[in-house]
This record gives sequence, structure tokens and C-alpha cells, in this order.
Amino acid sequence: MQSHVLRKRVCFVNLFLRIQFHNSRNFSINDNAVEKPIFLVGQHDIAIIKECEKDNDLNNDERTRQFTDFIRVVVKGGTGGDGCVAFNRGKFESKVPPSGGNGGRGGNVIFVASPNHSSLHSVLRTINASRGQNGKGHMQHGSAGKNLIIPVPLGTIVREVVPQPNKNQLEKVDYEGRMNNNENLDEETKLAKKRAKTWVHYPRYDEKNTLNSFFLEAEKMMEEEERYNRPFKTEEKLNLDLSIPDAQYVVAQGGSGGKGNPHFLTNANRSPKYATKGEEGRIRYLELELKTIADAGLVGLPNAGKSTFLTAVSNAHPKIAPYPFTTLNPYIGTVDYSDRFQLTIADIPGLIQGAHKNVGLGHSFLRHIERSKVLVYVIDLSKNKPWEDWNSLQNELEKYRSGLTMRPSLIVANKADITEKAKKNLPIFETILKEKEQEIVIVPVSAKYKKNIVKVTTLLRQIVEKVREKEELP
Repeated sequence: MQSHVLRKRVCFVNLFLRIQFHNSRNFSINDNAVEKPIFLVGQHDIAIIKECEKDNDLNNDERTRQFTDFIRVVVKGGTGGDGCVAFNRGKFESKVPPSGGNGGRGGNVIFVASPNHSSLHSVLRTINASRGQNGKGHMQHGSAGKNLIIPVPLGTIVREVVPQPNKNQLEKVDYEGRMNNNENLDEETKLAKKRAKTWVHYPRYDEKNTLNSFFLEAEKMMEEEERYNRPFKTEEKLNLDLSIPDAQYVVAQGGSGGKGNPHFLTNANRSPKYATKGEEGRIRYLELELKTIADAGLVGLPNAGKSTFLTAVSNAHPKIAPYPFTTLNPYIGTVDYSDRFQLTIADIPGLIQGAHKNVGLGHSFLRHIERSKVLVYVIDLSKNKPWEDWNSLQNELEKYRSGLTMRPSLIVANKADITEKAKKNLPIFETILKEKEQEIVIVPVSAKYKKNIVKVTTLLRQIVEKVREKEELP
């Protein structure tokens, strides 16, 4: 037992108390000195260290997988509170005035376009607003349900869809349909079910009210009121574009509160013993699709150096590794200039051939390019015939959405310092662009060593400023 505890202590010390003798102030040793631990560590302790490192890598992967750009949700407004049946009773009074309060309205579900959110992973799949409170005696109206405000990323598209229930839901609906099938019921049972959903009765007055002529008149009045309000309640299917920062949109309204018994007071009926229940909130089935909004979008094949370029020019720090598909979700970086001018750049995951057909999650990546005002093609100049990569990228963009390649563009010829082949490819690439009469500037850079980066950011600023000026024109 003591040896096991000692091993864990040694592992802990090895993780945090490692020194390099060639960096120590107290020792003077040549540069070839090897990093040595203070204490010797056995093979079992090394295995423990490797397991700790593996757990850290898994945690990093889980954080990466939290990005979500497409979900389906069900939103429901809060149900209104029920009206109250109450009376202001006093001593020796047989007939007293009604004093039941109205129910509070249900809460609304509101989406807010938040610039501080970049993913939909925090949005719940089922969203219910709170219910309104019931009315009380002494004319106390119920308080309204609180509005449920849901922040969603800026650039989210909200579409209302027809629900597609799964097998379990279909069986439940079929069972409830057989139980609630009004076609096989007689008229009295149908009427009794409808009244149970609509009315609140004074204790032990359920049957008496249904035989009362005043109640029948009130029932007709509520039916006429519902018929009058029906055209105003019919709403078109939602199709929203949440592209304005901090703008709020009501996606599901809460139901109105029920009426207390004073609402049915007449000259003939001085003590109505019934009230109405609150209405159900609106239910909507929605699709939320995130399309990243940025001034410029980096477009390129996998492992072209897009993430390295974004790290070199902005404050973003995406994962960088020497293998394809390192970037699995968009990253937004901000380029800061000396005169406080700013522009945003989106690092889009690498596209492959057939991306417009959703090959390699192509649609999930291409949707984030639609909102980019400027396209920045990142091309690996050290490859054989890099201009073919540019042609492939333009082909995929045009097939995904016609006219997408007509936006202002810039070509960043990355890895221009690796081999002599890159230097030979540059003039050939420029000649091909001239032959195709493409007014696109090509800039050779080395994103890894930050060479010629200032020229790229200067040209990119000029292009973005022109685009913004055109948008401001009436």
C-alpha cells in the first residue's frame, strides 16, 4: 500500500517538478544536456502519466465537438392561467358580487441574435415557456408567465417545418387518436369534452351550470369571440434571418389567460358561477441553421494552410497540424489595424471534390461561405499544378450556389518558400489568371513564418472597404 502511494507521489512530482540543467542558474553545462527529472520514475508511473495526457486529449476533442451548426427544436409558448370563480362574501348576504381575477397570459419564446455566441450546441431541443398564473379572489389577476429568451448565434436561419414523428410518437398519437376520436362519439360526449377544456366551474355546480340559460348564453358569446379572433391568430410559417445584432424575434407566443367570473356579469345574472381556462401556447417545429457571418472567408483544399494563415493575421488560434481535416468547424478571427480598423476572417474547413454534393460534409462547410463578403482562396503553391486546385474550388462553389464565385476575391499562394517548384509555379499561375481575364490578385506568402503577411492584410482591407461602401449606398 505504501509503495503504491509513493508511486503516485512520484508521478505527481514528475508532472510538475521537471528541470533542465542547461537552463539552471546554478549549473553550467553544455547545450547538449538532456532534460532530467528530479526523481527516477518507473514504467508503471510513466503509464499513469500517459493516461493523464490521453484524458486531456479526449477533453480537448470533446470541446471541439461542441460546435453545432444545424439542429431541430420544438418551441412552445406558455399556457395561459385559468380564470377564477370567487365572490366577495359578507355576513347575512345571500347574493354577492363576483370577484374572480383573470388568468395571466403565458410566456413567449424569444430568440435573440447574439454576437457573443458561435455555436448552437447550447440551445435545448425542447423549449417551453412558463405558464401564466391563475386568477385569485378579490379581483387579483394572475401574473403573466416570464418570457423565455434564448440567445442564438448571429447569422442563424430559422425555418418552420412540418414535424416528422418517430415510431414511438406515431404509436402514441395513434393510441390517443383512438381514445379521443370524436367521430365515434355522440354529440353529448363531444360537447362535454369541449366544455371540460374550456370552462372552470364553481364547486358542485358543474351540472347545474350546463342546465343554466345564462351559461348557455355565455358559451355562445365565447364561441363568437373565438370566431372573431380566429383570422388574427392564423400565422404564416416562420422564415427568419437573425443577422441583426441583439435583435429579438418572438417565435412562439403564449396563450391568453382565462376570464374570471366578473367577465360574465350581466343585469340578469348577478352571480355567475363559471370562468374560462387559459389557452394553450403556440407550438412550432423549427430548424436552426447557422451560417457564419464574416467579412472574408478562407476557401481551400485540406492542408493548404488556412488555419496557419488565420493565426498569422488575426487573434484566432485554431488547431494546426500537418495532416488534412485538422479544422472541423469554422473559426472566426479579427484582424486589428493600427488605426483601429477591424475586419473578420472565417476559417472554413477544407473542401474536397464533390463537396457541392455533400461529399465530406460539403454542405456543412459550404453554408458558412455564403455570408462571406470576400472570398480568399488559400492555395498550396508547392504542389504540382496548384492552379488546378483553384479551378476545383471555383467549380465546387459555383455548383453549390450560382454566382458565388463572382464575389470580390483574393488568392493567397501559401508555402511559397518551401521549394524551387513554388517559385516556378507563381509566374505560370499569374499567366493563367491573365489568360482567363480574371481580375484576382495573387499574393505569395509563407503563413508559417509570417512572410508577406502585411501585403495580404493591406489588399484585403482595400477590398473589404469597397464592399462596405457599396452596401452603405442607398
